[in-house]
Amino acid sequence: MTPTAPTTTAHRPIAESWLFFRRWLADPRAMGSVAPSSAALRRRITRHVRRDADELVVEFGGGTGPITGALLDSGIPADRLCSFEIDPALADHLRRRHPDVTVFADDCRKAPELLGQARCGTVGTVVIGIPMITFPLAFQREVLDATFRILRPGGRFLLYSFMPHSPLDRKALELTGERLAFTPLNLPPASVWGYRRAEG
Repeated sequence: MTPTAPTTTAHRPIAESWLFFRRWLADPRAMGSVAPSSAALRRRITRHVRRDADELVVEFGGGTGPITGALLDSGIPADRLCSFEIDPALADHLRRRHPDVTVFADDCRKAPELLGQARCGTVGTVVIGIPMITFPLAFQREVLDATFRILRPGGRFLLYSFMPHSPLDRKALELTGERLAFTPLNLPPASVWGYRRAEG
């Protein structure tokens, strides 16, 4: 029997890093980092993803797809994973890399409309890869409004960040949250935060 060719080629990490860096040069604020997420960061994110069998996982800011791939490798079925990537070049790359994942080349603030009413409230975890701290509070509120509209009641979203403190103002945004993990093995070192809507 002829062995099946591996889907991951040796040149992929270099090509993806170069694509990521080019998009960073084009819009540093939107990218937030000069390099894709490391394996160490990917492990820390997937460790904290929660979903029931019939629930979705949604990613805001899919980039070149390393987190998407890690979510798939962790056992999330492709038909239960959706990724939003507003940059057309990155969204096109993400579709080629993970053709079975639903990729929306659009603004994540439109997630409730694009997912459809039937899917709102059926998302176990939202993973946010957008560098939220670089955007104004009004934008953050809009992203979180979309997040909580699609999350299951009482659900949690994850946000990875390169800041040593909470990248979101929990009081202003009416959130509860904590740092769940940290890794120095990322460029730059990164933390994973988990947030829920504050009660009351």
